[in-house]
Amino acid sequence: MPIDDKFKEIMQSNTGCAVIMAGSDSDEKHIEKIIESLKEYEIPYQVRICSAHKQPEKLIALIREYNGIKGSAAYIAIAGGTDALSGTLSFHVGPVISCPPDAPNQSCLTNPLGSSNGYIARAGNVGKFIAQIYAGANPKFKELLEKNNAEKIGHLEKKDAEFQSKYKGY
Repeated sequence: MPIDDKFKEIMQSNTGCAVIMAGSDSDEKHIEKIIESLKEYEIPYQVRICSAHKQPEKLIALIREYNGIKGSAAYIAIAGGTDALSGTLSFHVGPVISCPPDAPNQSCLTNPLGSSNGYIARAGNVGKFIAQIYAGANPKFKELLEKNNAEKIGHLEKKDAEFQSKYKGY
């Protein structure tokens, strides 16, 4: 299935989007966790299933198709076991985040020279990282990052005051 025109337009805007590339549909629960993290920052995304081991020609064709779009996207490689997906993606496109469903997965960390994938073990952190990548180009992402950080700091400050009252050691 070719990349639809709407997603091509999003990529061409260079304001930030993601392509989730999973080696198997058996990783659906992991994919859904990543999607939740992308939605938190309103990051547009596409999901593709393509095994680097079983469908190498299709993977290369997909890489060429995405590279042919004059725009940018962050790629999230979801592959367990001997992860060939992130290494192949990172050699041809970028940026690539390896987020294996069987983390910690050492195979994502030992790709050959010339492959430059990042590694995020926790699916819930992927959206924030992509928002950080594109925050300079997309004010919406920057605003959501700042809002999220302020909410976390507010929570911690509230809990600090509560714990000071609750746990006095004198």
